[in-house]
Amino acid sequence: MRGRKPDKTIEAAEKFAQRQGYRWVPNPDPAMPFTAIGYREHDLIVIRVKTCRRSMGEYDISEDFFREDYDILASLPFPEYTQRELWVRYAWSRKFIRYRILNEWLVEHTFKDQEPPVFTLKRTEKKPKIPTTPDSPGVGAGGGPSGGTTPK
Repeated sequence: MRGRKPDKTIEAAEKFAQRQGYRWVPNPDPAMPFTAIGYREHDLIVIRVKTCRRSMGEYDISEDFFREDYDILASLPFPEYTQRELWVRYAWSRKFIRYRILNEWLVEHTFKDQEPPVFTLKRTEKKPKIPTTPDSPGVGAGGGPSGGTTPK
């Protein structure tokens, strides 16, 4: 692995795993090239987290694009039935793309993430202010829209 560990990405991956229902167990051995183990009721996965600056092209194959990570995950000393996943977070995105090794393929998983969008449209529930001066058009002599006094 080149460079330093992607600490912020790993923290975000832990939150993502918890939203998916997984318990996050960080890797205690720095010599082992995986980030964490995630488990829930009947599912156990070995997770490798990666931050990527460039994305795959339209005709790229994921096993070739992530060849180093694929080889590392495939060679980890875990039983065959342990599932291995690569979680990729691109530099311009907040969501993770999950790739799982199935036989000789690196298959993309699609899960609905509950992460809020980066830019949210804020809607205000404030009512527009209606002018209450007698000189305003459409306002009667009493200040209200019908002209009389307002009840208390």
